[in-house]
Amino acid sequence: MIKHNLKIFSQNVRKNKTLTDIILEMQKNVSDIIFIQEPPRSLLRHILSHTNPEGNPYYGTPNHLDWSLFIQNNGCIENYPRVAMYINKHFSKIRLKDLINHHDINVIDFHNGQDVNFIINIYSDSNQTAIQVLHNNTRNIGNMVVMTGDFNIRDSNWDLNVQYHSIHTEDLMSITDSLGLELASPINPGPTRFTDNQCNSNSILDLVFMNPNNTGFNKHILKPDIHLPSDHVPLIIDIGIKEENIDFTFQAIKKDSEEEKAFIRDIIKGVRNINTLDLKNLKDIQRCVTTLSSTVKVAWSTHLTKKKSPNTPKSGGMNSVPYVLTSIMRQATSIAGRPSRQPFEMPKEHSLIRKFKRLHHLTKGHGIL
Repeated sequence: MIKHNLKIFSQNVRKNKTLTDIILEMQKNVSDIIFIQEPPRSLLRHILSHTNPEGNPYYGTPNHLDWSLFIQNNGCIENYPRVAMYINKHFSKIRLKDLINHHDINVIDFHNGQDVNFIINIYSDSNQTAIQVLHNNTRNIGNMVVMTGDFNIRDSNWDLNVQYHSIHTEDLMSITDSLGLELASPINPGPTRFTDNQCNSNSILDLVFMNPNNTGFNKHILKPDIHLPSDHVPLIIDIGIKEENIDFTFQAIKKDSEEEKAFIRDIIKGVRNINTLDLKNLKDIQRCVTTLSSTVKVAWSTHLTKKKSPNTPKSGGMNSVPYVLTSIMRQATSIAGRPSRQPFEMPKEHSLIRKFKRLHHLTKGHGIL
């Protein structure tokens, strides 16, 4: 089993469209997923309205050709989503399935080998709305890998410049405990939000909670050198994932082997015994399909061997017996089981009849008795 990393870029962009565009372009060959908190929103168009003759305004967040945007957006500027997620189109493991219907939380799952894992992108406002919503929905989330975002909680647990515990920390820790997550420390600790007011100190609001058994635990990186024009520092997170490269046992017949020759020989004998002269209707096709299916099953079970390899044997050309046989079985399966015949199905039946006759003709070219 080969291990790889899932690379996540996360930043609160403070609704800055230019910064978002730069991130999408700069990260397209670097990151697999981008988490955005406080994404930009701009007027895209006006949509038809029964009450507004000019149409209702529809707002959206910028996208990019190399990314798939995931955001719970209804187009209204009120309660506009405060989290967005971009999935790199080269990354095929992600299955977009949001489990919590809230504009401040993204929960999606992805296939990791034979497992399904979950990741969360979150923005929690000063009232900790998202924390409360998440607290009531943790039962819907399974195998959690990472939760990150802007939590807007100052606490001495992660910020040495703070001398108190927030009243919201207990709820947050209760959530992470139930999800099997722990607070991860960056390789280069430091503030994640810089203040413009000299009277206030910089703070740590952007946190990473991760499964402690993951190889990326305590290995994320802060990038304060590229945070502008936002006041929040980007986080670079690597998650250890598995690539589906697992040895498995399956039944096969080795190409160009004596078993393959015997397999084909038995099929040819069976095909020669099929009467293709009177193929006129669906009943005749069903008879041939049943006979052909039985012939293939017997020949297969007689000559198969067990293999340990992920490779699939290649077939011959378009004029080979295996190719025509596969084509027949695929098409026969799609129409032979229907209880009745409709007029629009006739071309398919005629095509299948021609393929049966073609297969019967091809077997004559094999010097097998």
